[in-house]
Amino acid sequence: MKNTLLIIASLFTAVGIAQTNLVPNSTFEKIEKKIKQKGEISVATPWVSPTLALADLYVEKTKNYNISIPENSYGEEKPMKGTGYAGILAYSYKNKSPRSYLQVQLTEKLEAGKEYCVQYHVSLADLSKYACNHLAVAITDKAVTANNSDVLKVESFIESRKLKIYETQFYWTPICGKYMAKGGEEYLTIGNFTDDAELEYKKVKRPRGFTKPQSNDAYYYVDNVSVIALEDVKKCDCDVIPGMENVKTIRKDFSSDKSVNTTTVKIINTDGSTSADEKSAPASAQAAGSTKAAVSTNGKVDGMKIAFAAKTFSVEKSIHKLDQIVAFMKKNADAKLSVSGYIDESEKDVDKLAGRRVGAVYKYLISKGITKERIKRSIEGADSPIDKKDITKNMRVEISVLSE
Repeated sequence: MKNTLLIIASLFTAVGIAQTNLVPNSTFEKIEKKIKQKGEISVATPWVSPTLALADLYVEKTKNYNISIPENSYGEEKPMKGTGYAGILAYSYKNKSPRSYLQVQLTEKLEAGKEYCVQYHVSLADLSKYACNHLAVAITDKAVTANNSDVLKVESFIESRKLKIYETQFYWTPICGKYMAKGGEEYLTIGNFTDDAELEYKKVKRPRGFTKPQSNDAYYYVDNVSVIALEDVKKCDCDVIPGMENVKTIRKDFSSDKSVNTTTVKIINTDGSTSADEKSAPASAQAAGSTKAAVSTNGKVDGMKIAFAAKTFSVEKSIHKLDQIVAFMKKNADAKLSVSGYIDESEKDVDKLAGRRVGAVYKYLISKGITKERIKRSIEGADSPIDKKDITKNMRVEISVLSE
């Protein structure tokens, strides 16, 4: 009986990750056989491609570079969870290549009148030349299929309220929304259902460290898909900026757009009080909150070195240092960083290692809510060793606080 109670308790603390997720094989890691080429998403049963344009499956330990993890023909990305992920084409310039979609039958039909949180994660492929918006999910009672490679048509779908362009690379961006079930729905389809005329897209620069030409499309890696009863999750709003859930605009004067006081923001604390109820610093001190002030109070951040083991780019052993950087950046809202990657001469046989180290640090900072505009990345390679005797000191990423 005691063991039974422990099992039940663990299920509730898992916040609906395993038992309440109605999406089977949600991380694309369960495969029936070895895959040999692109377009084999159906090997990750029960996922399928609903049109003639086939979605891709990426796996570890394969001899085919095009579909390997973490590096493949579209770039480089580690799985968000598990050992695999999928890939779909959401846009191509002048429709030169057809869009692809992902579809799966849920483990059970949705209940009428019950609300669900539908979520999945995307990462723009490094070698995509474009990024677009309108990535969405359709929930239907029957499988949506088409015996062609045209834009798939559905009556309704779930997408971001902000309709933002998904241009983030090296990071899994969540897309989610609440869905009120009509009852009987049991199919989920992921992709871009919006015609080009209504689509927003933009060109993106090829990341440093990649030499292959970009592809004239917006291609996204997809991972960690879930449909969970809303009552089992803490929140379901991917449009909220982390740490800003309780920020409200209380005054907006469109006639004074040039004024720095155009928008007034009130912070609602957990006890119901506002920032105005607390003792605030003098105005002169607040005005001094510039980047220059931040530089003088950055503690150990400016000049910090993130060390790496030989020929690796994992930051797991440096989380405490990265958290110091995150704390500094959140405390100094105007501060900007330079993140520079280095390798030792002995590591030159590992391709793009300096860039991977920079990417690992960058990805961690972004995951903690630091915006990409505040991080400048550079790849220095092996040209600037700091110790010829202890070569491990050369295997590093250096952090610098930038002044205005």
